Amino acid sequence: MPLEAAKYKQYTARRRIAYFGFGYDFTANRLGEAPPAPAFLEPLRAKVAAWMSLAPAALEQALVTEYRPGTPLGWHRDAPDFGRVAGVSLGGWARMRLRPYPPGKKDTPIVLELAPRSAYQMQGAARWQWQHSIPETRELRYSITFRTLARQD
Repeated sequence: MPLEAAKYKQYTARRRIAYFGFGYDFTANRLGEAPPAPAFLEPLRAKVAAWMSLAPAALEQALVTEYRPGTPLGWHRDAPDFGRVAGVSLGGWARMRLRPYPPGKKDTPIVLELAPRSAYQMQGAARWQWQHSIPETRELRYSITFRTLARQD
């Protein structure tokens, strides 16, 4: 699967990505079309959808992200075009930090350990009222993120 450098506005991130279903243009702040998910992702999408009590088709976007050692993901909330989010962590360990949005000066982040083959989901307050980030990874790690569109929530 070809991965491309992630672009955010005028910046090129250290992580590499592949979008399926829908991509996101951070310069224009809008959704764009992306190729359909490859067949090998379908069993995982079905498992994640069942875990979220959704039909697999509700997970309309998939994002595969490669984090090479030393690659961070800065504080953010996912684009508002997307609704519920689920991620599957593969390869090396990572830590996901969460803090209220908008952040306060005295907020202490909550830290979640993302073990290889672990999964998380964000919806409700965790999705809309908190930001998340991943500090620099120590090992090669892949994340497969599935998202619904906000119109479905």
